[in-house]
Amino acid sequence: MTERVLAGVPASPGTAFGGVRRLDAGGEIDGTVLDEALRPAAAARALDAMAQSARELDELAAKLRAEGRTEEADILDAGSMMAEDPVLLESVENAVLSRGLAAASAILVEVETVARQLDTLGDPELAARAADVRSLARRASRLASGESGGTRRDTVGDAILVAPDLGPADVIELDSDVSGIALAVGGVTGHAAIVARGLGLPMVVGLGNVILSLSEGEPCIVDADNSAVIVSPDSARVQAVRTAIAAAREAHGRAMAARALPTVTRDGRSVRVLANVATSTEVRAALEAGADGVGLLRTELAFLEANHWPTVTEHRRTLEPVLAPLRGLTATVRLLDFGGDKTPPFLKGAHGRGVELLLEDAEALSAQLEAILETGDATELRVLIPMVTEPGQVRAVRAAMEPIAARRGSRVPLVAAMVEVPAAAVMADRLAPEVGMFSIGTNDLTSFQLGIDRTRPGGSPAHHPAVLRLIAATVEAARTAGIPVEVCGESASSPLVMPLLVGLGIDELSVGAAAVARVRAWVRALDFAEAATIARRALDAESAAQVELLERPLLALLDDAG
Repeated sequence: MTERVLAGVPASPGTAFGGVRRLDAGGEIDGTVLDEALRPAAAARALDAMAQSARELDELAAKLRAEGRTEEADILDAGSMMAEDPVLLESVENAVLSRGLAAASAILVEVETVARQLDTLGDPELAARAADVRSLARRASRLASGESGGTRRDTVGDAILVAPDLGPADVIELDSDVSGIALAVGGVTGHAAIVARGLGLPMVVGLGNVILSLSEGEPCIVDADNSAVIVSPDSARVQAVRTAIAAAREAHGRAMAARALPTVTRDGRSVRVLANVATSTEVRAALEAGADGVGLLRTELAFLEANHWPTVTEHRRTLEPVLAPLRGLTATVRLLDFGGDKTPPFLKGAHGRGVELLLEDAEALSAQLEAILETGDATELRVLIPMVTEPGQVRAVRAAMEPIAARRGSRVPLVAAMVEVPAAAVMADRLAPEVGMFSIGTNDLTSFQLGIDRTRPGGSPAHHPAVLRLIAATVEAARTAGIPVEVCGESASSPLVMPLLVGLGIDELSVGAAAVARVRAWVRALDFAEAATIARRALDAESAAQVELLERPLLALLDDAG
């Protein structure tokens, strides 16, 4: 068959190859109406299936807690409570006794009603439960009909699980030969995505119904790093992916074995490696890989479907589990970066992005700052301001923070500005005296500087000289002011860009949790003096292609490090 590339949204990083394994949805709704005499037994079977589902979820949760995976266990607890909800159980029982539905059909119909209600409430946390509820329906309906498994096993070797959506228990119980996941819907903050990231399973969501048309066993590649699923890939691509996966596994093993070593270049320059996270699962994975803390906590992902500015309580609920493992460690919390491709329903039609939107609503800003200061009190807290363009924005945020800190009797944390638009880099000398750190977001900085869509496949060339000059200007302003510079964009874990960043004098690299061990190994492989010499030459290059030629000696070092 002809190779096809399906575009989606990356929910868990990595690349996997295997044959399609379709999720068994738990059977179709049976239109048969049961005789009156058969209904009591069928109702009892439906209720027993719900009770057994609750027991299975409780057992899974207990196992996860024993492994220290508290967040996933808490998610399953909610599913268990739903399985025991008396209102839902009464609805299922009545569907059998009054309407004559079969046991499995009654479960599917009534639980789907609950899921649809959650879909329409507009609350992101409740909406995330819809997939969990549907997962419960699949589990209980299978039990009610006497089936034991949730996935077909016709594939040989590694499998790619294909489904409309998944609940967290579905992911936890996957067979060990499932190497990647492709979903028609789903979201990056959904509970299935949280669990997939914790397990290191590559996952792409939002692929649309076309993914459901794939045949059982059809070969495909889940390439979450490039936001795609490749169906029926040609032999050359398959071989390249297999080679890359094997090399990545070997390199990851070596990097994890060396995670206790300091991140110091061969000639003695120290570079901190932190993590970009949105969940406690990612924090845990990053710390296990040797991260020095969190360099970017994305706070807006939990509220992308919100119908109002989050309250203090809502902020607190999302921040607490993420910041709890960071006691005594660096925790860089970014203020809500709404706008652009991250616009929730209540801001539809609004102009601006990031700090500009927050400063238009003083109560919204205060609510988030109060929650951050409270939940981050035990960490080495840094508050990061997104999409800064002028010093007055920094002063306004600080002015909003100071009375909150005074009321709590706590210190004002370090305030950092994101440099992600060319205006911020140009104004870096004016911004530097106002902040305690710069954090460069190379994804946006590159797209704005080069006029390239940041969401295009393959990303944008952050090693272009025009981008590198903005980064160099930012570093120079920071040095004059005596403050550190971090890079939190994807380029911090790119072999093409990361050596140049070190050479330009970047102090911290904040990367995805899965990349922490690898980037730490890269730092140790580099010679800072050599990287600095090549980076200075790159500033005078005329194209990204010329920079790549200059970088060959550095790339060879990274290859040797894995």
